[in-house]
Amino acid sequence: MAQFNSPAPPPLRKREVISRVCAAIFGGYAATAALAVLLARLLPLPKASATTAAILSTALLYLCAILWAFAARSPSRVWAVLGTVALVAGALSWRLIAWGGR
Repeated sequence: MAQFNSPAPPPLRKREVISRVCAAIFGGYAATAALAVLLARLLPLPKASATTAAILSTALLYLCAILWAFAARSPSRVWAVLGTVALVAGALSWRLIAWGGR
């Protein structure tokens, strides 16, 4: 039988909220921009169509990053994941450019 009087999670501190907001805005933007560049390079479409599709997908990717930033367990996890995504996608994009990709 479920307990209805279970304790509520502790309220977020002001510093945690500010960290999540900054991670959502800046980290989400960096991750989304890097993923858009990578997606534009990897899509098997003409350059203009691939760029358009990648740019159109950024709204959904950014929204997901912002929502996830407030659903994650801790602000440090948000920063770590978004930073890793941005660095990996940026490095892959740079490598594709260096190798002479589109």
